[in-house]
Amino acid sequence: MHIGVPADNMRKHMMIGLQRRTSSILRLLAGSLLGAIALLGCSAGGNAAGGAGAGSGGGSSSGGASGSGTANAGGAASSTSGNGSGGSAGNGLILDVDASASDDDAAAGCSHLNIGILGNPGSNDASNFEQWLTKSGTSVKRIQTTADEPMTRDTLAPFDVVVLDCLTRDYTTDEATAFSAWVSAGGGVAAMSGYHDDTTIDWHANSLLAPLGVAFSGELRWGPVMSFAMHPISTGLTSVTFTGGYAVSDLGGAAGTRTPIAFLSSTPAATAAFAIQMGAGRAFVWGDEWIEFDSEWSTLPEIPQLWVQVFAWIAPMTKCSLTPPK
Repeated sequence: MHIGVPADNMRKHMMIGLQRRTSSILRLLAGSLLGAIALLGCSAGGNAAGGAGAGSGGGSSSGGASGSGTANAGGAASSTSGNGSGGSAGNGLILDVDASASDDDAAAGCSHLNIGILGNPGSNDASNFEQWLTKSGTSVKRIQTTADEPMTRDTLAPFDVVVLDCLTRDYTTDEATAFSAWVSAGGGVAAMSGYHDDTTIDWHANSLLAPLGVAFSGELRWGPVMSFAMHPISTGLTSVTFTGGYAVSDLGGAAGTRTPIAFLSSTPAATAAFAIQMGAGRAFVWGDEWIEFDSEWSTLPEIPQLWVQVFAWIAPMTKCSLTPPK
């Protein structure tokens, strides 16, 4: 027996069927769209899980949840571990044109660091110092090893950073002016003293450092240096050799910013090192030369650490950081 279905019920069943079919189609479209977004997000975000993901070493990310791997253009990454912010877990589309590159990408975009060493080595063997600099990814050339070599802006032009080693003479006012102009334009300097326990030799560098507002001074001092001010150069240091060097004095003046960063505990107390910023350039002035001797490198790991941090601070920002051999 056929029982008829009322018209109202028929329309109701038709509407329910249509809604179900529409819902199914929308879910299929949504699934396809999410899959495409996930694929695009992985392509834009490098090997990062959860959108931007974590940077090298598992850093935090902006715009995605925590993840591992290297974040490229997909998101900004930091070097500390932690969860991302600004998004939920899972794949997502990250389009941040201002995002930071990974450490590897940043290193690939920097340029080679060229180091000039002025003067001769000290009385002890320092060959490991130059070899270590070269193996750490820099170019090193020693110049100004005889007293008859003039110094001009052209002399310094090939270098990003110069190390004032055991200089052969005092420099003229014109040479000091050329030196300070090179520093102000963005050059980096590391200076040492204490080579011969003779101020007529040990203080040749003062003729170049005077425009920077510092000088080696006083009687011979002995360390080690175990007191440090908070500064990028001194981060993590607890004890550094200081064997028969000199205090570093602030000469005053407005040529730059001079920050004492290391101190001798001898009586009277004295400053062992200054960090100086003058114009676009920076300098590190340390009162002793033993930090470049092989005998110290082999026994005191904080000395290579000091040099890595020195070059990281005094070198132009566009130059590659040292990558010491393991």
